[in-house]
Amino acid sequence: MMDKLNELVEKILLPFATWVNNNKSLQAISKGFMAILPVTIISSMFYLIANFPITAWTDYLASSGLSNYLLVPYNVTMGLFAIYAAFSIGYAYATHEQEDGLSAGVLSLINFLIVTPYALDGEGVLFGAGDLAYSFGWLGCKGLFVAMIVAIITAKVFVLFQKKGWVIKMPDGVPPFVGRSFASLIPGFLMALVFMIIAMIFGNTSFGSVHQLIYTYLQTPLTNIGGSLPGYLFIQVFIQFLWWFGIHGFNVCAGIFMPIFLSIDAARLAGETTNPIGMSLMTVVGQSTVAVCLVMLLFCKSKQLKEIGKVAMPAAIFNIGEPVVFGVPNVLNPYMFLPSVLIVPLVTNLFFYLGFVSGIVTPLSGAQVSMQVPVVLYGLVQGNWMVALWQLLAIPLAIVLYLPFYKMYDKKLLAEEAAREAETVQ
Repeated sequence: MMDKLNELVEKILLPFATWVNNNKSLQAISKGFMAILPVTIISSMFYLIANFPITAWTDYLASSGLSNYLLVPYNVTMGLFAIYAAFSIGYAYATHEQEDGLSAGVLSLINFLIVTPYALDGEGVLFGAGDLAYSFGWLGCKGLFVAMIVAIITAKVFVLFQKKGWVIKMPDGVPPFVGRSFASLIPGFLMALVFMIIAMIFGNTSFGSVHQLIYTYLQTPLTNIGGSLPGYLFIQVFIQFLWWFGIHGFNVCAGIFMPIFLSIDAARLAGETTNPIGMSLMTVVGQSTVAVCLVMLLFCKSKQLKEIGKVAMPAAIFNIGEPVVFGVPNVLNPYMFLPSVLIVPLVTNLFFYLGFVSGIVTPLSGAQVSMQVPVVLYGLVQGNWMVALWQLLAIPLAIVLYLPFYKMYDKKLLAEEAAREAETVQ
């Protein structure tokens, strides 16, 4: 059975995971989003302060007018998230190709703004006279997919021009930063012209902008699929499945699911959806590693698992699972396949999902909290003691789910340790 599974993975899934991992565009998206995660965390911290669930506090903020100021950092972070993504993704792609990331990022941002319609007197227009302004609507998470597409196209063209030498070359002695600036002029001008034409064409269609087209036919359907319970659970299981083979499942899949989950979280923060699925749900379900360490420390007798439990627990408190994955090891361990890939991810995620949709647990606001915030404290940082309690209850739940499999594995290790000791005595 194991041989057949390994053969299947080697033929189908490992090539796919390798392709995703080596795909320059997906890796640029993944690295770009990871680079700007502090933006989401800063945004969420101010949102939580402004909306901390204590009536006396929120009343004071409202009466004093401080709430308006506290929401300014939130508005210029999550409200402009697509802008940061456009720059960061373009930067990540060009840097990976060992070209000027700063120029690629700036050009990506310029082109994104070119295709983003102005807001004039409350109406979205592409060109017009008078006072012009951008609406926050397309500059936030609603504009993420356009930002991703524009950034990748811009960075690819920029890198092509650099590698082919189709650039203005300055004479020797000119400072490097000046030379890099002039090297971006030709691709920058041509791409700005192309994106201007694209903006003009879509501005004269029923969509009004390329944003509306992408949002209607790409972002919304993908969000509906990824934001559904089956889609979310599939992603969770697939990530753990890759981890079982020693592949960093989160990094491989991040470029695909992060735009979807972050846009759902942003919509929940804005009060536009009650869907509990998102990055915040993914990060709140972080009890498994702590539960595994407790199982090894409290219920296992083999020296190997006892020592791994001691070594891995400090990292597990901060939701770092590599010591367990490679120390137990979980990788290619037939005893660990069912609990780590299927049973625990499915049961614990459903435990939280059902708690939120049933109303038993106050739903997550959508605010982003670092994955390294310890369990239970995470819920308190979210300003939600019920989430903290639910995280605490999920630890014994995960222990019960893991225990029979670890006991079987522990029995095997004990027999091996006893055999080695017997050989040593002889």
